[in-house]
Amino acid sequence: MIDKNALTIEELGRGGYKLYQPKDGFRYGTDTVLLAWFAASFLRKSAKATKCPQRVLELGAGVGTASILVQGRFPGVLSDAVEIEPIYAEVLKENIALNNLENKMRGFNADIRQLPLDVKSIQYDVVMFNPPFFTQGSGPKTLDHSDGKLGARFEENGSLNDFIATAASRVIPSKGYIVLVMHASRLNDVLVTFACNNIKATHIMSVHPFVDKGAEMVLVAGKRGASGTDVKVMPPLILNERTDGGIIMTSKIKEIYEEEHRDCFI
Repeated sequence: MIDKNALTIEELGRGGYKLYQPKDGFRYGTDTVLLAWFAASFLRKSAKATKCPQRVLELGAGVGTASILVQGRFPGVLSDAVEIEPIYAEVLKENIALNNLENKMRGFNADIRQLPLDVKSIQYDVVMFNPPFFTQGSGPKTLDHSDGKLGARFEENGSLNDFIATAASRVIPSKGYIVLVMHASRLNDVLVTFACNNIKATHIMSVHPFVDKGAEMVLVAGKRGASGTDVKVMPPLILNERTDGGIIMTSKIKEIYEEEHRDCFI
């Protein structure tokens, strides 16, 4: 049983939802918020979709932040979230209960390479993930191995191919979307791994700290078994701008964080 004194609680600013997070563990950031926004933009808004609830699967969900943010954007979806670290999976389940989402969201403590039968039996409209940005032996190092940071930053519990192959096995062929956020330096790895798993990239968006700086992250969506070769390279997403008063969020990022969901990329 997790010690609630070891957790913080934050307002997510969407749907009235709150979030427990470990005080000393891996905590969500801009990449998680952008993943939820980008993934939600591939959910259908039609009456047909409302009558037949859409399903979203999150791989490597941590404490469930992205899945809960998607719930805030599309309250009608059914979500499953899978997390390998026992402590994070326990907090994930606490967050589901905290937000009274038991009828809309399930949390699983499992390896994405060995999904539980309850997940294996379903095909999803959207499968999303924020995989470790770095392979073993690359990227910034962390000396703390005790709080989940190592597995969150490096491919300790599954490679990029493991995440993409698992997503491909669970998404609705030709119709559903696989959506991820990745360090910009690994865009080529994403596209090559997509191709190896019969996934066609459909949308790519680069994320920049400032308009005059190179991309730090990329948001990528694709379909398994889709026909055609076109890919939409979308306008870049700029996080910050400089003003006489200092650095502030751009209007688009402010909208993503604070306003109702208006984007639809399909």
